[in-house]
Amino acid sequence: SVGGFASFVMTHLAKTGLLDRVRFRPMTLPDRFIDHNTQAAQYHEAGLDAVAITNTALEALGVGISMTQPLLKTANGPKS
Repeated sequence: SVGGFASFVMTHLAKTGLLDRVRFRPMTLPDRFIDHNTQAAQYHEAGLDAVAITNTALEALGVGISMTQPLLKTANGPKS
């Protein structure tokens, strides 16, 4: 969630200019309860699955495409 250790690190990096030339997009767990489920389903609900991470990276890079499913199936990925 927002406000943890990563926020302190990000603030330090920003204040020291280390993020000036970086396209940085923080991805954190939402500040709400996520129901018990498989890991893949919980990551998907939190917006932290492979598709969401890929789309965030592509958006940060200015690439005009969007993914709807992972390119590769992983051992822990969603099952279709």
